[in-house]
Amino acid sequence: MRRSWPAALALILVAAVPAYAKFGMSKTRITLHRSRPPEVPLLGETVAVEVTAASRRISDSQLARIQDRVEDALRAWKLFSVMDTPKGAETVVRVSVEDLEARIRETVEYEEKYVKIGEHQEWNDKKKKYETKSDYGNRREPVDVTVATGSISARVKVDTPLGSHTADAGTSYNEQFKGSSKVPAEARSEEALEQYLVEEAGARAAAVVSFSPDPVDALLAVDGELKAGNRLAEAGLFQQALTEWSRRTLKGDKEAARLHNVGVAHEGLAYALPPDAPEHRAELEQASENFRKSLALDPGEKYFTDPIHRIETSLAYAARATSFQEDRARYFAEAKGRSRHEARRPSTGAPPKVPAVTTTGSPLRNGSFESDLSSWSLTGKGSVVRETGRGMVLEVSPDRTGAVVEQKVDVDVAGAHASLSLAYRVAGGEGRMRVHVVYGDAGGRERTSTLEVTGGEGPGEWSEWTSDLGALRPRPARVREIRVAVDGGVVRLDNVALTVR
Repeated sequence: MRRSWPAALALILVAAVPAYAKFGMSKTRITLHRSRPPEVPLLGETVAVEVTAASRRISDSQLARIQDRVEDALRAWKLFSVMDTPKGAETVVRVSVEDLEARIRETVEYEEKYVKIGEHQEWNDKKKKYETKSDYGNRREPVDVTVATGSISARVKVDTPLGSHTADAGTSYNEQFKGSSKVPAEARSEEALEQYLVEEAGARAAAVVSFSPDPVDALLAVDGELKAGNRLAEAGLFQQALTEWSRRTLKGDKEAARLHNVGVAHEGLAYALPPDAPEHRAELEQASENFRKSLALDPGEKYFTDPIHRIETSLAYAARATSFQEDRARYFAEAKGRSRHEARRPSTGAPPKVPAVTTTGSPLRNGSFESDLSSWSLTGKGSVVRETGRGMVLEVSPDRTGAVVEQKVDVDVAGAHASLSLAYRVAGGEGRMRVHVVYGDAGGRERTSTLEVTGGEGPGEWSEWTSDLGALRPRPARVREIRVAVDGGVVRLDNVALTVR
C-alpha cells in the first residue's frame, strides 16, 4: 500500500520526536559542586607556606597574593594550624615562581563582509517621486583584533615528615578576540593579564595541597512527568527532587529518563557530603547504578554515557580523599606511639640495646612478573598479563577497597645507597598508586613510610619511577617488606626493583 506524502512526513516527524523529548532542544543544565582532592597529602598539625621568585619580573605583592591564596585554602580546610614561618612546622609548602610574562597586541585584520557600499535614487511610481535606496555588496572591512599571550612558571614542593613531593602550578594564556566589546577584563592590559596569571598560579598551587572546586554540569531529562522534580533539582533541592521522581515508575524511554534524573539527584546529594565519608561514596555508587540502568534501557541515547564517566572520576576522587584521611590517621597513630616510647625511655644510664642485625638477606624477587605472581601476594583483583614490547606485567584492577601487591624481603641497607624503582602505566580510569616501605631503623624499631607514585592520572604511556630510600626519616637500616597499593583505576606494573649499592 502506498502512503501519501503528508502521511509519510507525519511518520518521519513522529519518529524524530523522541530524540528531542528526553532532553529538549534547549537543554536543562544544572551545576553540581564537586570537589577535587589534593594532589599531595599533607601530614601533621602545623603547616607553613613559603613563596619565592627566581625572576625580578615578579613583585612582592604578586608573591603575597599567591601565598594568601594557598594559606586561605589551608585554613578553610580546618585541619591545620598555618604558621608564619617554616621553622617548627611539620609540613612546609614551598612555591617557587620562576617566570611571568604577559603581552597584549592590538592589530587590525580585514574580513570580507556584506555591507552597505553606496546609495542610488529610485523612482517610486506609487508615490510619484524618487527615493534614496541603499546598495549592498561584499567589501573588505577592517576588524580590531586583540591578541593576548602570557605564561607563569611555578613549581610546588611539599616537605612532609615522610618525604618530599613536587607538582606543577604554572599556566599559560593564548587568546585572540575580534572587536573591542568582546575582550574580557584580563586581556585589556598587560597588568590585568599578569594579575590573572598570578591568580591562576595561586589557585593551582592551592589545589596541590587542599580540596579545590571542580564543578560539573549535569543534564536533566525533561519528559512531562519529570518537570516537577526538575524544578526542585534546579533549586538545589535534590532530596525533594528524588522523592518526586521516585513516586512511580514509567515505561520504555520515559523510565530511562526518570532513572537518569534519579541518578543526578543521588550525585547532587553525594557532593553535599564530605568526600571521605562512606555516605558520599554510597550516594555516588547509587548514582552510577541508576545511570547504567538508564543506558541499558535506552542504549541509543548519547546523553546517558557521559554521566557514567563523570561518576567514575568522582569515585576516584572519593578513594583519594579516604586514603588521605587514612594516611593522616596512621601518621598520628605512629607519632603517638613514638611519643609513648620516648616517654618510657630512661633519661640516664646506658643506651637501650640494639637488636643484632643479621647479614643474610632475601632480595626482592620476580619484579618483572615473569611469568606468574610467585613471590608476591595480592589482595584484591589482578593478574599477570602480556604487554606488547615488555613481556609479562602485572595488571591490577582494584575494587571498592583498592588492591595491594606485597612481598616480604630482608635486605640490609645500613650505610648503603638504596633505591626503589618500578615502571607503571595507567590502563583505565584515574589510577592512584602508592608504595609502602616497611623497614627497621637503626634502633630496630619497625617503621612504615608511604611514597606517592601517582596521585591520580588518566590512561597513558609507561612511566619510570624511582625513590631514594635514604631520604626516609628515620633512615632505614633493614628493609622488610614492599607493598604497592592501587586504587581508582586499572594500573599495570613492571620491573619492580630494590637496588642497594
